[in-house]
Amino acid sequence: MFNAVLVRLSTALAVILVTASSLRAQPIPDTDWARAMIDKDQLRIDYKSVAKGQDVFFKIRVSNVYKEEMRITSLTTSCGCISWDENRGGNTLPAPISIPSGQERTVVLRLDTIRHHGEQKNKWGTITFLEPQNNQVGYASILAEGYIRSDVVLQPGSVNFGSVDPTKGAEQRVSLNYAGRNDWRLISAKCHNSFLSTEIIEKSRGNGLVNYDLVVKLKESAPVGTLRDQLVLVTDDLNNPQIPIQVEAKVEPDIIVTDANFGAVVPGKPKEIPVIVRYTKLPLKPFKIEKFERTKQDTNIRVKKSDDAKPLHQLTLTFTPPNEPGPFEEEMFLTISGRSEPITFKARGRIMEAPADSGSK
Repeated sequence: MFNAVLVRLSTALAVILVTASSLRAQPIPDTDWARAMIDKDQLRIDYKSVAKGQDVFFKIRVSNVYKEEMRITSLTTSCGCISWDENRGGNTLPAPISIPSGQERTVVLRLDTIRHHGEQKNKWGTITFLEPQNNQVGYASILAEGYIRSDVVLQPGSVNFGSVDPTKGAEQRVSLNYAGRNDWRLISAKCHNSFLSTEIIEKSRGNGLVNYDLVVKLKESAPVGTLRDQLVLVTDDLNNPQIPIQVEAKVEPDIIVTDANFGAVVPGKPKEIPVIVRYTKLPLKPFKIEKFERTKQDTNIRVKKSDDAKPLHQLTLTFTPPNEPGPFEEEMFLTISGRSEPITFKARGRIMEAPADSGSK
């Protein structure tokens, strides 16, 4: 009698556990207004075939198309094979992400290629939104799929040049290790970016193990700015011949300065804004700003700066607008101690119409 009851209880418990597991694998039903904040082509991610240890992620752009502020209050997943970077290694979002009206935020959904392998299908990442003014909650789910190969290992898992000086170029190497066929081949590394070049070097082959070095070069002609692209490794595999690899670089000088965006200003009413000048490379090096110069010769813009040598400076620019309504823009120059070429930046904004004299009729 007791055994029969125990069997029935065990069966019921198994059904409950299977049902609960199935429920966790299913996304929360989407809310139309929340789903509208994500581009349709980003609602499904296909990571494709990737290597073990590869750095694989997808950036999802979230746009607030409404008049009200929106907040991302939670980022969850249906399994441990994918995770949100914004959770910082945990399961919860440390703080809500505010998205003002008309602005965008980017969240990153990453595939764990170290602890997982094989086919990953029907995995879900869910974004929970809150519209605080009316306390409305909405959900948008991202479908993620991919195949993590266990026979190919990349080290490092992506090509990241980091910060690169303009006109200097850079080189990165990725080691590819294959376990399987003795005659396995890495045929080519394709990239459509004209500022990147690739070279494949076979290092060793034998006992079912094949090792290649992939050399990726960033050309000296790469323009200033952020480069994000992808190259594709082509192998002789019949089923999964291609392996995509992320490539990133930030081409920037060692000292950069933010532009001075004054926004809307009123004639005769001074406005102060900070301008940041910082050293971008590691290790950080202190520098001294010797001189501030303008294109124009008037005294409408004044600057306060430190005479000390340090890796980060905050200048204070004060603009007293003339009675000349309309947009304005001016190029400015900073001379760094020990350098002949100045650093340029711009001041811009819009001068509004002068307010009417309240005493006039």
